Order: sequence, then C-alpha cells, then structure tokens
Amino acid sequence: MRGTRERLVGGLLALAMFAPLAAACGSDDGNDQDFVRGLCEASTALRTGVEKAVKDGAASTEPGKAVELMAPPVDAFVKAFNDLNPPADLKAWHKDASSQLEKTAAAFRTEKKLSALASFNDSPVPDPPAAAKSRLQAAAKDVPECNGVAFLKP
Repeated sequence: MRGTRERLVGGLLALAMFAPLAAACGSDDGNDQDFVRGLCEASTALRTGVEKAVKDGAASTEPGKAVELMAPPVDAFVKAFNDLNPPADLKAWHKDASSQLEKTAAAFRTEKKLSALASFNDSPVPDPPAAAKSRLQAAAKDVPECNGVAFLKP
C-alpha cells in the first residue's frame, strides 16, 4: 500500500510540475495582453538589473566591473524575450527581433563595452510593424506591469 501511495504522490507531483510546460508548448498563438505583460516584466527586470549593476559597479575599484555586472540582466532579458509567445501576426517579427537581441547580447559579452548595446537606444526591442505596435500599445494600457516601459510609448 505504501509503495502504491508513494508512486501516486510522485506521479501527481510530476503531473503538477510538467502540466504547465505541456500547456505552454502547445501550438496556439499568444495574445496581445499576455505578450505585452511578459515583455513589460522582462523590460522592468532588465532596467532593475542594469541599475543594480551600475550601482554595484560604481562601488567597485575594478575597472569595467559595471559592464561585467550588466551581462546577466541583458542575457536574462534576451532569454525572457525569446520565451514569449507572440500573437500570430508577430511570429516572424519576434523571431527576427530575438535573433537581433541574441547578437547584441553576444557582442556585449565579447566586447565588454557599453557601445555594443547601442542598438538598444530607448528600447532594447526593435520596433514591430506599426499597426501591431499600435495594437500592443493599446493592450498595454490595461496591463499594470507596462507602466513606464519605453517600448510601448507612442
């Protein structure tokens, strides 16, 4: 009886852990609100991580420490962006933007210079097509996580 219960509990734990992954791996397309929420959360985490890196780097006597400390939040942003599930009409843009972000992050890690992040400008994300950007901006108005995110400014 005990072995059966342990197997059942183990099976339920495995199901609880992997069911969300299976649902996330479905072929359905994302929606505007979930996409912008994820984008805004990733952008906020990037901003917070970079601010902390600059603060911690300024306290260090090691040259280039701030730039070194910026790599993890930049990499985390790129991963978070890559993991987003865009709406169907943004799949190609998302794929291209992900590739561009990966190249920028790789150059930043290699060069260890802020100039490698020049393509980030006001926003690390390349602009989507104008109609889609307007739609995302409209969706972002109802997503509290998007307050203060430059990408979604007109």
